[in-house]
Amino acid sequence: MNERQVGYALVAGAAASWGTWSLFLRPAARVGPLAPELVALVVQGTMALVTLPWCWRGAPAGRRPTWAWALMVALGVSDALNGWLFFKAMSLTTLAVAVLTHSLAPLLVAAVAPWAAREPARARTWVCLAGALGGLTLLLRPWASPAQGVVAGASAGAASALFYAFNILVQKRLGGHFSGPEVVGYHAVVSAGVLALLVPAGGFALAPSQALLVGVAALLLGAAGALAFLAGLRRIPASHAATLALLEPLVAVLVGVLIWGEPLGLLGALGGLLVLGSLLVSVLP
Repeated sequence: MNERQVGYALVAGAAASWGTWSLFLRPAARVGPLAPELVALVVQGTMALVTLPWCWRGAPAGRRPTWAWALMVALGVSDALNGWLFFKAMSLTTLAVAVLTHSLAPLLVAAVAPWAAREPARARTWVCLAGALGGLTLLLRPWASPAQGVVAGASAGAASALFYAFNILVQKRLGGHFSGPEVVGYHAVVSAGVLALLVPAGGFALAPSQALLVGVAALLLGAAGALAFLAGLRRIPASHAATLALLEPLVAVLVGVLIWGEPLGLLGALGGLLVLGSLLVSVLP
């Protein structure tokens, strides 16, 4: 495999793994109350603990510019809000509504990548994104979701998409000034600090089984997934990474169907094929 193919594989693998959050969080929530702010805090704290000891390896030589450190802090704040709002959306409404609104991020990235990431604009990117989002609409069927919590959940998911899109673009910009473990570790420290302030009173209480489930998810999906995604992002355009990130809601819905018994139907199957086709076309040379 060449460098670009490795990049596609890393980003796709990370995005697909993020579609399995419900396998850990739903069982944990059944044990007792589970604050989304605490879930995001555990994820960011785990990312910091795993990556900080390796930050000195492969770090670029010389001083980093002040603006790069400022962007690192901004990334930390943005990712804290992204994680909190996404887990909040999952707790307020159905998985379909949460992941569909969160998946607005690729469209936002594609819209600004020619200016923010200095990548050439391509009509095919817009066509693929439109096809993928249309497929997600058929696949997730937000119109069939129960009314309770939809507005609040969709609002939280859409807000998380704004911060997620910002994260992708900033991580791409920081790639030339920080190593992968540095980006993950340094921004995770900032994120953990922000999230610690957001956890509500009594929200730190966790049963042992809840702590185990959230901790394993934070290690496998949070820390390992973030490192893989960042390593892949260094090898491929930001707009391609954003499109491949649509695998997250696709996998999430498949988990919902196969594990949680959520209905799919003919429209859902057609939507899944449309998403996969759009993803394939978007990464072809």
